[in-house]
Amino acid sequence: MKVNVISMSLHLEFKKYDIVVIGGGLAGICAAISAARHGAKTALIEARPVLGGNSSSLIRVNPGGAASFNPWARETGIIEEILAEHQRRTHVPLRNGLISSQWDLVLYEWVKKENNLDLYLNTYIFEVSRKDARIKSVRGVQIGSEKIIEFHGKIFIDCTGDATVGYLAGAEYKMGRESRKEFNENPIHAPEEADNKTQGSSLLFKSVDVKRRVKYEPPPWAIKYTSEHSLYKRHHPPQVFIEGSKVYAGYWWIEIGAPYNTISDNEKIRDELLRHLLGVWDHIKNYGDHGAETIVLEWVGFIPGKRESRRLIGDYILTEHDLRNQTFFPDRVAYGGWMIDVHTMGGILAKDKPPEPLAGNEDLSDIIVVEPYSIPLRSLYSHNIDNLMMAGRDISATHVAMGSTRLMLTGAVMGQAVGTAAALCVKYNLTPRELVSRKIKELQQLLVKDDAFIIGVSNEDPNDLARNTCVKASSHLPLTLEPNGSMIELSYDLMQVFPVSSDRINNLYLHVRTEVNTMIKVILSPIDSIWSLNTPKEAIKKVEVILEKGFEGWVKIPLNAAVKPKKLYRIEIPATHGVFLSLANALPGVCLGWKKPYWNRYRSRKDSLALRIDPTSYPFMPENIVNGCARPYQWTNIWISSEGFPQTVLLDLGEIKEFNTIYLTFDTNLNFEYTRLPPFYVFPECVKSYTIEVSRDKEEFEKILDVMGNYQRRRVHRFGNKMARYVKVTIHESNGDQHARIYEIRIYKEE
Repeated sequence: MKVNVISMSLHLEFKKYDIVVIGGGLAGICAAISAARHGAKTALIEARPVLGGNSSSLIRVNPGGAASFNPWARETGIIEEILAEHQRRTHVPLRNGLISSQWDLVLYEWVKKENNLDLYLNTYIFEVSRKDARIKSVRGVQIGSEKIIEFHGKIFIDCTGDATVGYLAGAEYKMGRESRKEFNENPIHAPEEADNKTQGSSLLFKSVDVKRRVKYEPPPWAIKYTSEHSLYKRHHPPQVFIEGSKVYAGYWWIEIGAPYNTISDNEKIRDELLRHLLGVWDHIKNYGDHGAETIVLEWVGFIPGKRESRRLIGDYILTEHDLRNQTFFPDRVAYGGWMIDVHTMGGILAKDKPPEPLAGNEDLSDIIVVEPYSIPLRSLYSHNIDNLMMAGRDISATHVAMGSTRLMLTGAVMGQAVGTAAALCVKYNLTPRELVSRKIKELQQLLVKDDAFIIGVSNEDPNDLARNTCVKASSHLPLTLEPNGSMIELSYDLMQVFPVSSDRINNLYLHVRTEVNTMIKVILSPIDSIWSLNTPKEAIKKVEVILEKGFEGWVKIPLNAAVKPKKLYRIEIPATHGVFLSLANALPGVCLGWKKPYWNRYRSRKDSLALRIDPTSYPFMPENIVNGCARPYQWTNIWISSEGFPQTVLLDLGEIKEFNTIYLTFDTNLNFEYTRLPPFYVFPECVKSYTIEVSRDKEEFEKILDVMGNYQRRRVHRFGNKMARYVKVTIHESNGDQHARIYEIRIYKEE
């Protein structure tokens, strides 16, 4: 029998770009936007119909980052713009299983509004052309349009997660776990012998309350979970909304990896995950008291959200020790701060083990939780492909280190770093390796200018006319940490970090309530930064204070200690039975840590102890606006006014200068993750309306900008050239807070 074979020829198109970014997750989005903003003609290629990667509405994993485990550590730059915009619009929290198409739309809009950036959705890269050690082009098939598109570029950035482009190009990579002896990593995470096991992939779901009883009958192929013990350490509470309603959505621990290969067995993993997901839903509906009688399954993910697969090898392999010891790389360009979150091999198949170590034993916090750490550029480009860079979970890191670096917000700041680096490579005709040796300081300064944060790098831009100028303000706020009505029992060791503006501390005052006759100990010591809760420092003073049963009010802690001004300090208060301490709302540069008495390390909270200091501390002075750092770190680095509006700041440039651009950085409370926020939320601390005026002589001011309705942290205003000595910013209103707040003002004459 004769068989006729009919084939269709797909239309072939050729596209030429400076930079080609493959993978439209948060890392790829930020890489493409940053490259385009710095003048490079850029393509962003995504295999799926929406952007966002694991965070998209197709998969719905909430983006996590450093702020979940560290104070004032939320990622800024491009990702902060996107998150703030989404939070203002969304009616559902940015949590596992709940993410809606509003998120997809914001990501799409942010990409499409860049003039130098072209977006290619539904385009899967299947072929790479290479000459010697350089990629010349990549080919992708675009589903729906029946096109094959060949993309030529100077720099290629692999943000695919699976390192698809690097793999096709012959880049060196690893997949699986290194032996613990190879990098001397912790046996909790690193096996005795190397293997090819990886963390697993997850499917999420979402339910809805239909307000009437609905039965659920699982398919016969669903796994049975008939008891709470059958879901050992796999907690499955409902998501509770502010108005009191609840739904079940999640769960990250519906995860399967080993013995499957997360790339080649992706379809098998999906099928197996569906069996377990529907088994979990059957458990919620039909076993135990979950209160789910009126709740029905509304959405189930069909694309496994991957945690781990290939990792490309760079000039430097980031290890657990770099994370734990905060290695201070000279080429640092990004940071992370999520815990070392290496999930149990096998995931939900490992029924007798917790899904990850900390879920099974909180005491492992000492080992697993880390302070913010630096990521070097040498881990963000390929060791053997000269023009290949990467960001996201496929960077050059060990299996253990990748347990932290894989987080999406960490990937986003890496993406902004490599996108900016790639633009400089194009500008100067350099490879990424050459950029490290020749232009790393320029790259770091560009990133800081664009509101990215690099540990230990401050504004040194000689073109910033505002740097080190004289700044005056209508008022400034003293350190004010008054009781907010909540209290914490001193059943844990506590540590309070606070800023001190003067050269001594005479007395501290804590607001306490006692139930027994007792004594508390207070230990004063310096601290390097807001994140250095666990860096040992020699105590300056140790004081014991006797407390009588039934006391409630401010208790005096006599310290009489000489200190260095404009520095952060901390007090430690060991656990004491029968003592309660009042809490306060945290201000920038302030945080509260806690630990069990037998732990070695503190973990941070989002609030503060109620605290008074003598003499009064004034850590929010206007000169902070031009001190080179735009977030709490080694100081508060913010101007906060007293209550009431309007409030003004006046910058004196020293002489009449020409400029046409002003950068403003406001306060969007970097202490909180977006996953904690309610619908349609804008940060009350953020300035809402303001005017900018300029003057040659401080007598007559010309208004050049009048802004209303702001909710973004970073605003860049460009206008015609102005000749002036004085720049005045008047704050008329915030989004709810009674104080005006500005982290930074920069002034430029830009081309």
